[in-house]
Amino acid sequence: MSIDWLSIRGLRNLEAVELHPGFGINWLYGDNGAGKTSVLEAIHLLARGRSFRTGTISGVIQHGCEALSVVARRADGCTLGVERRAKAWRGRVDGRDCQRVSEFAARLPLVLIEPDSHRLVDGGPDQRRQYLDWLLFHVEHSYLGTWQRYARVLRQRNAALKAGADDRVLDALDPEFVRAGEAINRLRTAQAERIGRLAVELVDTLGFALPGALAFRYRPGHPADTGLAAAVAESRAMERERGFSRCGPHRGELVLTCGGYPAASEMSRGQQKLLAIVLQLAGLDLLAGRADSPPLLLLDDPVSELDQRHLDQLLGWLQSRQVQSWVTATTPGHDGMAMFHVEQGAIRAML
Repeated sequence: MSIDWLSIRGLRNLEAVELHPGFGINWLYGDNGAGKTSVLEAIHLLARGRSFRTGTISGVIQHGCEALSVVARRADGCTLGVERRAKAWRGRVDGRDCQRVSEFAARLPLVLIEPDSHRLVDGGPDQRRQYLDWLLFHVEHSYLGTWQRYARVLRQRNAALKAGADDRVLDALDPEFVRAGEAINRLRTAQAERIGRLAVELVDTLGFALPGALAFRYRPGHPADTGLAAAVAESRAMERERGFSRCGPHRGELVLTCGGYPAASEMSRGQQKLLAIVLQLAGLDLLAGRADSPPLLLLDDPVSELDQRHLDQLLGWLQSRQVQSWVTATTPGHDGMAMFHVEQGAIRAML
């Protein structure tokens, strides 16, 4: 869902600002350190409750301020706002208090592409699990509850294993562990297939140069030739020795291959970045077609990450989509974009 008004106060070096963005591409340009990425950070903080640049909120609050605030009005009139302090936060949705980050995420879905996005390809399996889970949260209404049930029983099961609890405790926990785990695996498998199809289509549409054909599959966190229930039963003795659950979707992975080989080892860093962009854009397309609210795209500094040909292809594709994008760069954009000049924390709309 696009934003038609955005207010940011007390965040990093930004002056207090109110923006009226356009529906399509919003191009934020200025020198390095001017505050462009801080605008994306503010939107991300509003939608997901955290910064994508740091794990501590105290580093985001402007020096001399006790709190930061970000308020946005969607095009349909819904207003979302958060106030963050070093050790507290307060949220409001349409004037009522709301402390559930999941509600902000559902009302303001977004896709982020930034210089570290290549970690989606060459990072650990947790990066790709989170990618699948975030998309499923938006397109499968039952997924959040299923994932929460699984996470709860996983904690209980690990605590029982670590404490050397009686088998009767594990016998009581395992049925729910298996039910929730199998449901997660089914949904992730289907999601991996959908994303794979969209990604292959996007590579052709964008003309991105990759060294081979892409393939995607979900590998559950247990041997492929047995079910989760059997794997859990067979691994109990070893789990007791190690004190944690060895089988289950918490160990699953989205496997990416290029030309039949692991993408992380087959591709150069530049190609990994292209694939990461394709993955995120495939997620954007999926959310645009299936989520309750159309997503936003936050694209940080693509000019420094892509050569001119790939950048032109990406921007041309974005201009054809019914999605609001926020893009940062050091140089002005093109005609047809809403442009904002950022200089030493001050933001000025360019007419």
